[in-house]
Amino acid sequence: MPATPRFFAVNADDAGRAKAFYETVFGWTIRPWRPPNFYIVTVAGVETAALQERHELVPGQRTNAFRITFAVDNTHATLAAVQRSGGKVLMEPYQIEGGPEVAYLEDTEGNIIGIGRYGTPRTPEVPPTLRHFAINADDIARARSFYETVFGWVFTPWGPPNFYQVKNAGDGVTGALQQRRNLIPGTRATTFETTLEVADIRATLDTAARAGGTVVMSPHRIEGVGEIGYLQDTEGNLCGIAQYVPGLWA
Repeated sequence: MPATPRFFAVNADDAGRAKAFYETVFGWTIRPWRPPNFYIVTVAGVETAALQERHELVPGQRTNAFRITFAVDNTHATLAAVQRSGGKVLMEPYQIEGGPEVAYLEDTEGNIIGIGRYGTPRTPEVPPTLRHFAINADDIARARSFYETVFGWVFTPWGPPNFYQVKNAGDGVTGALQQRRNLIPGTRATTFETTLEVADIRATLDTAARAGGTVVMSPHRIEGVGEIGYLQDTEGNLCGIAQYVPGLWA
């Protein structure tokens, strides 16, 4: 089965500050869970994400975006494919009590992502807000080969040169492979760009700014898709938001 988005984590230098930001901006329900300074984010009654104290899987490399975990059938087999395909294993599989078996890897482009073997199948409602992710690549062909081999994804050209869509990332979630861009000047993106769906993109960006965040890119329209913008939260994480055209996800 192709890898599918299952969970994402927000890294924070100040967990309390980040909690207040996301409760205000996105209306998430955030509650403590087991380790100190670790919270579970619930959206529409579904456990969607984690808010955690910042930690660096690669020493000296600061994570500046959400970290996505993809559901796979076998973490050990996936990590073996990662190494054969030129990636790196950052953390061997470990079992979370009452949760999935998870591991972390670095792809050929330096992006850090998680993989997990879950006891229950993914449903279209998990995660309910994550709609899109983008892989930044220095070498498009190299990255495409890596993800076709490791995750079984199918890529098709779309729109601009060197831009591909992932056609089988999961129900209700799309992915893209694109030439690397750094939306925050002087900061190299080290994880996938994530885009969350909102009802009113301008109101969300205004709220984010009032709550201590920064608008990195004002809304711009993509024909047939909707309006896309980017913000930086209080912890320095980049996050895309989108107000999609009605019926796009029907």
